[in-house]
Amino acid sequence: MDQISISANQFHAVSTPTVDIVRAGEGISVWALGVLVTLKALGNETGGSYSLFEDIVPPGIGPPLHIHTQEDETWYMLDGELIWKVGNQEFTATKGSFIHLPRFVPHAFENKSGKPAHMVLTYAPAGFEKWFLDIGKPVVDPEGPSPELTKEDLVQAVKLGKEYGLIFVGSNGHSPDYPSE
Repeated sequence: MDQISISANQFHAVSTPTVDIVRAGEGISVWALGVLVTLKALGNETGGSYSLFEDIVPPGIGPPLHIHTQEDETWYMLDGELIWKVGNQEFTATKGSFIHLPRFVPHAFENKSGKPAHMVLTYAPAGFEKWFLDIGKPVVDPEGPSPELTKEDLVQAVKLGKEYGLIFVGSNGHSPDYPSE
């Protein structure tokens, strides 16, 4: 019979968790399709189990109907409001609302209010945060307006989305229209 020997020092080194603290105003921030996205926890920091973001969605902004095939999402509204379309449902999420979206559920949201919506969201498992880093534009002034979206930005978002299991399946009724290819 094989035996495994582990010393107390080895066990301690393996089982000691690390603590990450990301304070307000910290994290990796990018403008992604008009949304100010601040990545607070990346997959390489969570053992791949999840990624966590803080998003600020300006008025008039929101993605078209889409599906994530590789991860579940959770959203917690800190402030503002978003109109959501999830499957065949439409509802308004306001401060304190929590939304769990399993993978393969078509969804979209849009900020139709006159002020920014502020939320925390997770993707589990991690990995989708790389899409935001790939398509995101550097944040020069987090208080300033988001960069203008170009057709090339939208084409790149759709193309790279496929690599991360993101499928755009329709419109939420606002411009710009996302290309199908």
